[in-house]
Amino acid sequence: MLDDRDRPAGGREDLEAALVLHYSRLVRIAYLALPPEGDRHGRVLAAHAIAQRTLPGRLVRRSPKRADGDSYAILRQAVVAAVLRRRWWPRSLHQPYVWGLRFFPLGGGSQELAVDAALRGLNVTARMAYVLLALEDLGADEVAALLAGTGVRGVPAALETAQRLLAEHPADVLESSEFDPCTLRTRPTDLSRRRRQVRVATAVGAAALAVVLAVVIGVGGSGPSGAEAAAGAANAAAHTPVQVDGAAWQQSPRLDFGVWPARGDGDAASSAAVGQALDAWATQRPDVYKPGPDVADGPPLQPVHVLWSGHLDGATVVLLFDSTRLARYTQPDAPTADDPVRLDVVRADDSDQTSAGAVVLRSTAAGDRWLVAPWVDTVGVRDLRTPAVATTPAAVSDGVTAAVPAPPASGCGSWPLIQLHAAPAVGGQTVAMTDLGDVTGTNLLYTAPPKIDPAQAPREVATVDTYGAESRVACGLSALRGQGVKQVDTWVFAQQPLPESQGLASWVCVRADQWSGSGSATSEFLPPAVAAPATATGSESDGRSCSALGQNVVAQARWRAPDGKTYLLVAGSRHVVKVSVVDGAGAVRQTVAAPEHTAAVILTGAAAATGSGVGVLDTGGQLRPMDPQQGQ
Repeated sequence: MLDDRDRPAGGREDLEAALVLHYSRLVRIAYLALPPEGDRHGRVLAAHAIAQRTLPGRLVRRSPKRADGDSYAILRQAVVAAVLRRRWWPRSLHQPYVWGLRFFPLGGGSQELAVDAALRGLNVTARMAYVLLALEDLGADEVAALLAGTGVRGVPAALETAQRLLAEHPADVLESSEFDPCTLRTRPTDLSRRRRQVRVATAVGAAALAVVLAVVIGVGGSGPSGAEAAAGAANAAAHTPVQVDGAAWQQSPRLDFGVWPARGDGDAASSAAVGQALDAWATQRPDVYKPGPDVADGPPLQPVHVLWSGHLDGATVVLLFDSTRLARYTQPDAPTADDPVRLDVVRADDSDQTSAGAVVLRSTAAGDRWLVAPWVDTVGVRDLRTPAVATTPAAVSDGVTAAVPAPPASGCGSWPLIQLHAAPAVGGQTVAMTDLGDVTGTNLLYTAPPKIDPAQAPREVATVDTYGAESRVACGLSALRGQGVKQVDTWVFAQQPLPESQGLASWVCVRADQWSGSGSATSEFLPPAVAAPATATGSESDGRSCSALGQNVVAQARWRAPDGKTYLLVAGSRHVVKVSVVDGAGAVRQTVAAPEHTAAVILTGAAAATGSGVGVLDTGGQLRPMDPQQGQ
């Protein structure tokens, strides 16, 4: 705490000396007590402006040198009055001037986070009372006198609240770098606008450095020039949260996250939560910031759209969009290790009507709460593992569904999906999505066998014939959890009559495309029996297989017939016309025709253990199956 021996007393010169000496302390008081509306950058500038304006001429005239004068106490009283009387708004942003950078205090730990969350629930008077009790080590009577001197109401209640908070949180937490507005991290603001001709490929990394703002002391002073004021206004506008009109999607030629309206509670608490979410995005504290796969690092460089803010299932939740990323901020009322304060940031670039159909707003033991796109009329829920059970409707209020079942953390006894029925004005399409542990949902597609659909066009999992195949591959979806998967297409690329009239088997390739543009594929063999599980025969962790640029595929499996014979079953996509069997050394032992792009070859002797199939394309090229080691 401050030592009285360090405090000059009385007089204009002594006040100026005290301001220089205790500037950082005064700024910290203002920063802690200011209301949480907006972001931390704005609070930093406002706190500095308040401290720098504690020496107007009228203050010196009103406070001449006194026998009992304490220069620091006089300045502190001025700071308290400025905060409580809201002198900081809007003049505080006129000084100091900052363009092209945003400032944020260095991050703290869990204690600091808890104090910050507690302060956000207090009014300004109670915040100031807590700061004076904890940071300044003043007695309750002194604090009451300071607050009463500003003319604010509700001092006793504010003091009582502050004392309760002080009993819960140690005073020394306020000395943390988390609450130090003089030692700051910087990040750029308008790089994308100032470098409009150069497309920024990745977000600019943060530079952590100590920045001590200059002290500006004086009675008058000129304001910013017209150009400076315009630049400052443009910069502020670029980083003011955007709330899209509710009817924007009805006029837009493109449907994506950019035309989602702002929804939620829409009260003062929600506005404060938006500022808190922006702070978390900007500061990226490791214990809170949770980036998804391949997401660009750094704070938003484009104006941020508020898609939802409010209180949901025991937590404050904010959903933001900066044109390429979604950020979901969750602050539970009672954080736990399983349900902590966190900011999940995921890729959302190149979204469209389908991929922007819904996001997971909140997940609890009760289930998922989805926020659906404004063009969605109704929502249904069904279980992939029970294809015969009909879809049930899900209640939706202001775009948020009631809790619907979430996929299990382990096992696949059930695998829920939601079906989004779009408004007729945008085509009335039904979209299937499931929760794979990301903010965005994963779109589920199905591509029918060639005989049923020669065009092999993917379609939504929304009809009876799609549910059966999906029920058998659903257990493989758990392996894709948390990988930023945008869509999964189950492609039935071949069907094969088994030897000895054992029925019709299916060969599928499950293609998972990620938001990053990469993807994986897994080939699977589905025996004729509907209840029999699928067998993974090969996989490719990163490549083109089973995509529009990798339409040729071959898969194989060993199959034992009822009479004991071992067959090598090989199946390929439409351009596979023959199958060659090679031994362990790669030598071709035999080549057979592949009517319907499939073949069944009896394996005997050493070939029963080492024989492998190679597809021969109609162009004469050869195609090997995907890596069987990854698929087993």
